[in-house]
Amino acid sequence: MTAHYSVAKSALCAALLVAAAACGSDLTGAKTKTVQLSFTTKSPGIAASGIRVSPDIIVGANNDLAVSKIQVVIDRIELNENEATNCVADDESGEDLRDDHGDDGEECEEIARDPMLIDIPLDDAAHTVLSVPLTMGTFSKLEAKLEPSRNATFDAANPALVGKSVRVEGTYKGTPFVFTSALRSSLEMEFDPPLVIDATTTNATVSIDVAKWFLDRNGNVIDPTTATAGTESLSQIEDNIRRSFHAFEDDDHSGEDDHNEHRGEG
Repeated sequence: MTAHYSVAKSALCAALLVAAAACGSDLTGAKTKTVQLSFTTKSPGIAASGIRVSPDIIVGANNDLAVSKIQVVIDRIELNENEATNCVADDESGEDLRDDHGDDGEECEEIARDPMLIDIPLDDAAHTVLSVPLTMGTFSKLEAKLEPSRNATFDAANPALVGKSVRVEGTYKGTPFVFTSALRSSLEMEFDPPLVIDATTTNATVSIDVAKWFLDRNGNVIDPTTATAGTESLSQIEDNIRRSFHAFEDDDHSGEDDHNEHRGEG
């Protein structure tokens, strides 16, 4: 199957309008730079675990599992200047918890507020999702919420994702499967080194190590059809998903951290 990448048009347009409006109102008089946010599944873990992309993501020494489509629902994306605070957080009931800086403090820079459906790319490229004006400065981490939508308009446009934050299509030992999860998680992706937004910054990339989603602690492939409510299989997959998000500066859209590339050149 061919890997596809797109963002639901209505969700993207809404996110862009809200983000632009928020930035325009919050950043009056401040120096800003338009920066893109991209997504990729390119990861060092693919080579390390013997997993290949061709063009689907193939998992396991015997190619037991093939992932052909991945969708996630991301809500409220912000940059944070301070490692010790949270711009985005949930309690166990799913209610949004924001610290003293979360709503209008200087430490949190809003990128997008509304839920977005993202079809994750299965190739090695970094695919742009958003392009927004951001305040110039130094940011320690990117924060976002992975959670089911609570927006009626979004749900009406995406009925297959109602009540779900993750949806995966593929085959396990040749048999088609659809895996879904209502996972709710506050994602904190630390920049190492911190992301400096200045006149030269053009893009930050979120890398999702999807290749490890369906592996157990011993590196064995998990049958997605066994990942039902309350099972160890579901718990392991959801824990893998939480740990799979990483963010870094990627001005050349290579899907790799610019700083690692520069160190390699040296």
